[in-house]
Amino acid sequence: MIIKNAKFYLGGKVVIKDILIEKGKITGIGKFKGEGIDANGLFALPGLIDPHVHLRDPGLTYKEDFHSGTRAALAGGFTTVLDMPNTTPPTTTVKSFKQKQVIAKKKAVCDYGLHFGATKNNFNEVKKAKPNSMKLCMGKTTGNLLVDDVYSILKHFSSFPKEKPLIVHAEDAETLEAIEKMKKGRAEIAEKIAVEKARLLAEQTDRVVYFAHTTTFEAVHLAKIWKKSLVEVAPHYLFLSREKDGKRLGKFSKVYPPLRSEAERRELWGALYFVDSVGSDHAPHTSQDKKKSSAGFPGLETTLALFLNAYNEGKIELPWIINRMAENPAKIFGLNSKGRIGKGYDGDITLVDLKEGWKVSADDFESKCGWTPYEGFTLKGRVKKVFLRGNLVVDDSKVVKEVKGKRVL
Repeated sequence: MIIKNAKFYLGGKVVIKDILIEKGKITGIGKFKGEGIDANGLFALPGLIDPHVHLRDPGLTYKEDFHSGTRAALAGGFTTVLDMPNTTPPTTTVKSFKQKQVIAKKKAVCDYGLHFGATKNNFNEVKKAKPNSMKLCMGKTTGNLLVDDVYSILKHFSSFPKEKPLIVHAEDAETLEAIEKMKKGRAEIAEKIAVEKARLLAEQTDRVVYFAHTTTFEAVHLAKIWKKSLVEVAPHYLFLSREKDGKRLGKFSKVYPPLRSEAERRELWGALYFVDSVGSDHAPHTSQDKKKSSAGFPGLETTLALFLNAYNEGKIELPWIINRMAENPAKIFGLNSKGRIGKGYDGDITLVDLKEGWKVSADDFESKCGWTPYEGFTLKGRVKKVFLRGNLVVDDSKVVKEVKGKRVL
């Protein structure tokens, strides 16, 4: 495969060159003879990596599964996704970990990884499974993975390999319970307390800790006091707010952590320099589920486009998008052949039209859930073609070919 006239960042500068891909790997950058696919007018990004998706497989496949979810990933410009453990059964034992591996191997059409889940007493299972990443929920979320006592949190922080990312859902369960009793809602203070607690325990155990879907400027900076803290943001905390979107979405606005105020949404943009990665937190539920108060938003097919629109509005630079949505996730999770356009890396390329305007409609999406909180948004910047290990899998913004996904984590 030769991608001709590709415009992309190389060594910190924008260049226009051909990209040669052989046997799934980038083998040359320059000018090459022969037929290829012309990228003229498009901008090439490394195939994006989403470190935070919920593909609902096994157990809740009417919402999403590895096939529909990875098709949605490709349509959104992602060539690799990392799946969270709160499925049915949860990915908290060697048996369930292997079960999910079999399912993903059969269904996935982009590359994928699997996060393991922490419970209050599965220390031996973690040791036997030897996962490369683990999720720990300090506050109640979808599924039954709550680890809210300091002893269990500290034991996981101490026993899980210290340079591997331990992903934390940072909402303090005790604070949430107290706030709910007082009918004060799911307030921001629960996140700040959990971030402080996890950061201090990470310092105590000298370990890497990865804060998922951080929602406020203050939480980002509290986390970053510790040198081994990694911070993720999810798009809905940057593009949606309680005042702006809560009434519009109604019951569909429920998400964990909840949408913050418009003032806090704006402030979060000021913390992006300190943020390490973007995770879509793709958490699909059907419309019927949402009407029954299920929490979570689909996001795989809108995340990149939202950031490209922000780029067009002058709010963010392209190198930030590339770094936080490809380079850094690859580095954080040890995906050494991913995240860059360069010789020796996987031939994963996302071509975008930076100027194409389009209107968001869930009717056009690959996700099973059938809705999006961004319905009707007009965005500027769109995924046009995606290559997975040199195979053209998305063309003219549609999935046109399926290639068997490979497990990378």
